[in-house]
Amino acid sequence: MLAYLPGTTLPMTREAQEDAFGSLSPIFAVSGGGLLLSQVSEMTGLGASTIQNWVKRGWVSSPTNKRYNEFQVSRILLINLLRPAMRLEKIVQLLQYTNGSVDDRTDDIIPEPRLYSLLCAAILELSDCEKITHESIVTLTELRLEGYEGPVPDAAERLKNALSIMLMNVAAAMLMQHADAIFEQTVAVEKP
Repeated sequence: MLAYLPGTTLPMTREAQEDAFGSLSPIFAVSGGGLLLSQVSEMTGLGASTIQNWVKRGWVSSPTNKRYNEFQVSRILLINLLRPAMRLEKIVQLLQYTNGSVDDRTDDIIPEPRLYSLLCAAILELSDCEKITHESIVTLTELRLEGYEGPVPDAAERLKNALSIMLMNVAAAMLMQHADAIFEQTVAVEKP
């Protein structure tokens, strides 16, 4: 079981297991619908300058009245979640493949808060798998997307491809963390 909501510093709750981004709704409700940079920074563990750089590069749309809405925060969470095993430029390219322009919601095949929740749910299932393979990731993706019908003819295929790539990168990050833990317990302990 994951200790933290993926891409955040927030503890994983039962509610978050069902709808990861929906579990953040109370935070948005209390804040008046948007989060300040300091709040996003605290939630993600990212430095404010990192988030501002992502906005400056066009990877996240600009905040309105210094507040980040649910779409902007979910995009930040997705990027942060995928960073351990994927280059930033590729993450952004993958998100563009899925949802087009960051400033245009009409070209999205799935709202990014929903994509984040979908990815988190799949990660939870993946973390319970005893054997992670390409085939198991594709099967998990297909099960998660069962019944999905997007706004354009190729939306389901694009979303399946994107989610599979995201899960493979999350699996790679999990394996790297596991390898680091084994290294610290064995090799690093045996210092000459």
